[in-house]
Formats: sequence, C-alpha cells, structure tokens
Amino acid sequence: MGGTYDEVFLQEAAELLVDLEEALLELEDRPDDVELVARAFRAMHTIKGSGAMFGFDNVSAFTHEVETVFDRVRQGEIPVTKTLVDVALAAKDHIRGLLEGAGDPGDGAALLVRLQEAVEEGDQAPAPAPAAEASGAPPEAPATGERSTYRIRFRPIRDLFARGTDPLLLLDELTQLGTCRIAAHTDAIPLLDELDPEECHLYWDAVLTTDRGENDIRDVFIFVEDECELTVEVIDCDDPLEGNAEYKRLGDILVDRGDLAEDDLKVAVAGQKRVGELLVDQGLVSAGQVASALVEQNTVRENRQARATAGEASSVRVSAEKLDDLVDLVGELVIAQARLGETAGRRKDPELLAIAEDLDRLTSALRDSTLDARMLPIGTTFSRFRRLVRDLSGELGREIVLETEGAETELDKTVIERLNDPLIHLIRNAIDHGIEPPEVREAAGKPRQGTVRLAAVHSEGRD
Repeated sequence: MGGTYDEVFLQEAAELLVDLEEALLELEDRPDDVELVARAFRAMHTIKGSGAMFGFDNVSAFTHEVETVFDRVRQGEIPVTKTLVDVALAAKDHIRGLLEGAGDPGDGAALLVRLQEAVEEGDQAPAPAPAAEASGAPPEAPATGERSTYRIRFRPIRDLFARGTDPLLLLDELTQLGTCRIAAHTDAIPLLDELDPEECHLYWDAVLTTDRGENDIRDVFIFVEDECELTVEVIDCDDPLEGNAEYKRLGDILVDRGDLAEDDLKVAVAGQKRVGELLVDQGLVSAGQVASALVEQNTVRENRQARATAGEASSVRVSAEKLDDLVDLVGELVIAQARLGETAGRRKDPELLAIAEDLDRLTSALRDSTLDARMLPIGTTFSRFRRLVRDLSGELGREIVLETEGAETELDKTVIERLNDPLIHLIRNAIDHGIEPPEVREAAGKPRQGTVRLAAVHSEGRD
C-alpha cells in the first residue's frame, strides 16, 4: 500500500473525527435530534469502511462496535444519555490514538465494556421516537449547508395582476435559490371569448433542489402571501448512505399533492395504459398535473442517482507545503509583472501597455485566489474548545457554557494554528481563575453556570 493513500485516509479520518466530536457535543445538549445521531453514525460508518479498505483493521473493528450502538440509537431502540456521550467521546479519542499508532488495545477493550454498560443503562430508559424516515413520514429539512429538494405549489388569486404583481418575477427569483424546474397549470384558462386578460388563470408547481431553508423559499413570496395559496414541502434530502435512486410512482405523487383521491387511483390502475394516460383519459387529473408530477419524479430520481454515483470527495486535498510553494511562485510573478509594467510605461508602447494591464489584472486575481486557498474559518478552531470546556467543567466541578461568535471569520491557516495554544491557555485560566464553583456563584447571587465567550470579527482590515 502506498504511503500517499495512507496519508489521504489519515487526513480524511482526522476531519471525520472532528465532525464526530462536534456532533456528540451537540447531541449532549439535544439528545432527541435525529440529524445529529445520523451525523455521528455517518462519521463512524465512513471511518470503519475506509479503515478496512486501507488496512487499518484495528480501527475498523473498534469503530464497528461503536457504530453498531449508534445504529440502535438511530433506529430508536435506545436513547442518548450522558453516559453514552461520555463513552463515545472517549472512543473517539481512542480511534485517534489508533490512527496515530499510539492506541492501547487494553484501553479499547475497557471502552467496549463501558459502552455495553451505557447500552444497558439506555435500555432501562424510555426509548426515543424513531426517525421520521422509519415511520414513513416526509423527510425533515436538513441543516443549513445540506441540499434538499422541495415541492412548491404557487396558486395566486385571480386579480393578482391588478395589484401590481408579476408572478413570473417571483418564479425567476425562486430559480436563483438552486436548481429549479417549474411546471405551469393551464387547465383553468377559459375559452378565448371568455378570457379576461387582466386575470391570472395559471398556477405553478416547482421542484427546487437547494441548500437554502424553507424560510428562504417563503421569503420569495412574502409580499403576496395573502394573495396566493402557497405550499412548501420537503420531498428529498441528501443522505450519503442512500443508495436507492428510485422515487415514488407517478400516481403516489399525485395523491400526495392532493390532486387525486387514492381510491380513484386504485380504480384507474386496473387498466392497461400507463398511469398518467389512464388518469387523463378518465378526467381525474389534467395533462398539466401529470406533467408536473413527472417533473418532480424525474428531478428526485436524477438527484438520487447523482448522489449514488458521485465521488465522496468534492474537493482536492493539497498539502500545506505545496500551497506555500504556490504562494512563493505567485509572489515572484507579481514582481515580474511589476517590472513588465514599469518597462511598458517607459517605452510607451500601446500594445505592450495593454499586455501589461491584462497581466496585472490576471496576476492580482491569481494572487487573491491563492491567498484565499489558505484561508480557513476560525470556527474550525472554536469547535475544538467545546470539548476542552466540557472536560474542564467535569474536572474542576464547574458549570460552564461556551458561547462563540463569528465562527465564519476567515484567517490564514498558519495564523489559526498559532492561535490554538494561546487560546487554550486563556480558556484554562478563565475557567480556573474566573469562574467559581456553582455553590459559590449562587451564594454571591450569580447564575450557577459561568460563561466563556469567544468572538472573532474583522475590524479595520484586522482580525
């Protein structure tokens, strides 16, 4: 096995362990959050599978045991308890030790015993409700940043035009939120001699795949919400473990939308034609409604097929050394460009000046892009401190809440790395010397919980 592939796996595993720790810490605060359970399970599932592929059998075997427990949590068989989170965090640390070649098999065996005890404790507690997808309910909207597919029906009132609203502008704004397919329903348009051109006789169905939330979609129609019927439903969400590209049958989609009664569907499918043709022939739905349902069906199938066939990585990993070399080369290019510009200015050659200006523009863009490639959100460091604060709280007998602000603020990777140790030192001192035990705080009229706040902001070109 080549060392390069091992390094790629270790980098990916390190990122997955960070994500796992974040999910577990959030899960402690929101133990009923199904998405957090799925997020932790996916991280373990990927580490287990990749570990086996790259020959890290000890990592794969240990992670499998922890993953199995979280699969039971995911299925609603056992609840999330503090004990389970404690053991899972310790297991995460052990996995990291195994990856670094420092893990003790004895520690792993002891952790599995603690894990079984946590499971038994959970078996005695009331089981949480199963995940929505297990009960057949519609999928919930995912967290921000994840893609989901929405079914949107926009049916404006007849006199919408008279109120100064152009529905096509609203639909155009909707398409700016992601990949959108729109089907217009024309079945309510009257005959030409009965048509009032100042009335809106159309309504629309849209199938939108986006990483934006439902509120963002409804905001598009915020000024006409009292002048239309608007429904927004999640019909599909990204799931890396979902390998089935199939979706509901056409008739089921029409029933879900309320366009067709289920009993009418059963009668119609007894014929020999395709379901869409049968329903139109029997006058149960219009051709436009069938076409709209087909758009939804094809969109979800294509999205699921794309997820099933797409590679797991959507980015290319580049070592920090290569980025440093690239920055150096860009710096030399900037110097060369400046020399060219100076030479062109002295010679006053129009053609040479034009080339120098183009090169200046391209060099500036390349410099900015190269520097941006080294930038990381400070939140990647903030997330590490949640575990630190949690562990210190237990160690020192304090009740502490960590608040963060400005996690999206970006800094150079090197700066973030150099900030890590000083921030750890500051947080330790703040907790040790600045936050009293809960009883002392209560006696002084303070809340039992102390707060540590980390904030990052851009100010006057500085961070």
